[in-house]
Amino acid sequence: MIGCSSLTLTAKDKTQLLSRTMDFFMQMAREVIYTPAGYQMKSSYQQTTFASKLATLGMGMNDNNGTIIFDGVNEKGLAAATLYFSGYAVYPKVPKATTLPVTPDKLVQFLLSQYTSVAEVKNKLTHEITLVDQPNPILKITSPLHYILTDASGETLIIEPTKTGLHFYSDTIGVMTNAPDYPWMETNLRNYLALRPQQFPSVNWLGKELQPFGQGSGSLGLPGDYTPPSRFVRVAFLKQFTLQPADEIAAVSTAANILKSVSIPQGAVKKGDTFDHTCYTAFIATNSLSYYFSTATNQRLQKVSLTPELLQIKIVKAFPVPQTEDINQLN
Repeated sequence: MIGCSSLTLTAKDKTQLLSRTMDFFMQMAREVIYTPAGYQMKSSYQQTTFASKLATLGMGMNDNNGTIIFDGVNEKGLAAATLYFSGYAVYPKVPKATTLPVTPDKLVQFLLSQYTSVAEVKNKLTHEITLVDQPNPILKITSPLHYILTDASGETLIIEPTKTGLHFYSDTIGVMTNAPDYPWMETNLRNYLALRPQQFPSVNWLGKELQPFGQGSGSLGLPGDYTPPSRFVRVAFLKQFTLQPADEIAAVSTAANILKSVSIPQGAVKKGDTFDHTCYTAFIATNSLSYYFSTATNQRLQKVSLTPELLQIKIVKAFPVPQTEDINQLN
């Protein structure tokens, strides 16, 4: 698994959006899962259970080990996503005394089910929770993960578990991919200070006036490969210079266009006998509590929202993900 890419956006009407690609060798867009408040959730650690305080909605799966979501939003507008952090993620083997053990695969759903804001998450993870090393019962491994969160205020938090402990990054640019760690990624942007949307003027070399080739000369040198550092730079550049969207729908469209730059078609990245690819892209609106998504095989946007009617349902509800292209025939 090479990773995923994510970013936050703020529209002119103050809409807050958390968007991400999910890159994996298998289809991860199984179903959008609604989990009500009061639901008894399982941690993979010694079958620890905890009751959800808030309703959540996100992409994931529901099986004998309970529900698990990879990204989503809760009824108070807190949104979160998990991304791969291979080679860097380290977790303690046992929880600290008097803390609640939560496994990495269940952290997103746990945080969304319990807390209302980024500030509350940071406080609780610091004092009351241990992110503990325990294999996922299906994958048989402890997934190396890090996390990005945002809330209705627009505050963003990146959480990275490493060998030196759990690190929180609050003052971020709202972009995340995979390894190396976030401080390295942000520092690496200094290598691309010459990038700009404006075109470069002609220059005179040895008596010859040289013109740029077509449009886009300002972005010459923008890395185009699929490594995490290159994807981070592309998303950061486009987030910086893309025009600010007016509202929620425009923000979803803007984020979709940015993430197209890092979307991986199946076959372009091979690992062993498998192909990592972007199997779905999600757009999470924290103000309207809406979850938009498209998949590699169905590019039409789908939407599920935490409506008052849905919040009245007291059992887990799964919304199947359409897997084939839905073409709008115009004639």
